[in-house]
Amino acid sequence: MEKIFVTGGRSLNGKIEISGMKNSALPIIFACLLINEECILENIPMVSDVENALFILRQMGAYASFIDEHTVKINARNASLIDLDLDIISKMRASSYLMSTCLSRFGSVSMAYPGGCNFGVRPIEQHIKGFQALGATLIENTDLISLKFGKRPKNTKIVLDKISVGATINMIMASAISDGITIIENIAKEPHVLDLIAFLNICGADISLYENQIKVVGVKGLKGIRYRIYSDMIEALTFACCVGVTGGEIALQNVEGEHLEGVLSVFDKMGISHRYKNGALYIKKNASIRGADIVTAPYPAFPTDLHPQFSALLCYCDGGGSVIEGIFPNRFAYAVELEKLGARLNRVDNKIIIEKSLLHGATLDATDLRAGAALVVAALGATGKSTINNVNYIVRGYERLVSKLASVGADIFCDVK
Repeated sequence: MEKIFVTGGRSLNGKIEISGMKNSALPIIFACLLINEECILENIPMVSDVENALFILRQMGAYASFIDEHTVKINARNASLIDLDLDIISKMRASSYLMSTCLSRFGSVSMAYPGGCNFGVRPIEQHIKGFQALGATLIENTDLISLKFGKRPKNTKIVLDKISVGATINMIMASAISDGITIIENIAKEPHVLDLIAFLNICGADISLYENQIKVVGVKGLKGIRYRIYSDMIEALTFACCVGVTGGEIALQNVEGEHLEGVLSVFDKMGISHRYKNGALYIKKNASIRGADIVTAPYPAFPTDLHPQFSALLCYCDGGGSVIEGIFPNRFAYAVELEKLGARLNRVDNKIIIEKSLLHGATLDATDLRAGAALVVAALGATGKSTINNVNYIVRGYERLVSKLASVGADIFCDVK
C-alpha cells in the first residue's frame, strides 16, 4: 500500500472492531524468547511491526507465525543468538526489547540501534544504565550496541532518571529470570506495561507493581501459556477523533474502557460524547464541538501517541486549542502537513496553538505513524480530495485502517503496488 486517497465531508456511522494493541504485542512477542515452551497469543494485530518482530524470531530459529487472523504461535525452544537483521532492527523502536531478552536468554547481545518513528531524540541511556546495574558491560560503536552479562548482583535497585515505557519493560524482562530481586523505581504504568507483567506472571514470573515501583523476584524459568493481549486504546481514540471531525456515531467493539476514560472525559467536555451499551463504546459528535488545551504526560494522563490526531481534531473545534508535548518535544513534523490542508497554527517550543480552520484537500506526506493517522483524521473533514503518501508508516501500527473507515461511510481507498 503506497498511497491513501480521502475525499472529505462524509459522516461516519456503523461499527468498528478495535484491534489488539501493537504496543502490547511487540514486548510480549519478544518476551517469548524467555520461554522454552509454546505460547499462543490472541488478539494480535496484523500490522507490519508485528510481522517484522515475528520475522526476527524466525531468523533466530524460533517458530513464530500467525495461525489465524489474530492469533500467533511462538515456540522459541530452538532459538539461538545470531547476527540480528540490521535493516529491520533499525526500523523498529520495539527491537530494543531484544536487548533484555537476548541478555537474559543468551548472556549477550549485539545489535543495531533501535529505529522507529522519527520525531526527535529517543535515547536508550536509561536502558543501558539499567542493564549495567544488573551486571552487564557495554561495548558501543557507531553502528552496534553490544552488551554482555558478567556476574549478576543478587539484589539490584534501578532508579530511572525519567519515566520511560521502553526502559521499564526492558528492566522487567531482563530481571524476570534470575537468582535475585530487582527493584525498579520511577516506572511507567501504561496499559502495555501492565499487559506484559500480567503475561509474565501467568507464565510463572514473580512481579509485583506498587505505586511508583516494580519488584521482580527472579525465577528459574517460565512456562508456555495461551494469553490474550489488550485492545488498542490509541486506535480506539483515533477513531473517536475521526467522529469529532466528521460527525455521526460509531460503535467501537473490543475496547478496554478503563484505558480510555481519561481522554474520553476531555472529549465529553468538547462535545464528543460516549456511552457503553451491549459491550460496545459508542462515540457521537454533538452539533458543534469546542476546543481544549491539553498536556501530554505518562499514563494515565493524555497520551503522547494521540497528540497529532488531537491536533487534527482541533482544526475543526470552535475556539481552537493547544497541545503541550511533555514526552517528545519535537513531535510536530505533522504541523507542516496540516498547513498544506489550510490549518492555521503556531508552534512555540513544545507547544502548538491551533485555530479553527477551513481545510481543503491536498497532497500530504506521513512522517511517522501517528502523524500519518493525524493526516487521515484531518482529511476526512476537509473539502475535496487528499492524497497521503508514505503509508508504510501508518501500516506499522494500524490494522486495516482504510477498510475500517470505509466500512462506516468514509470516502477513502488505497492503492497497492
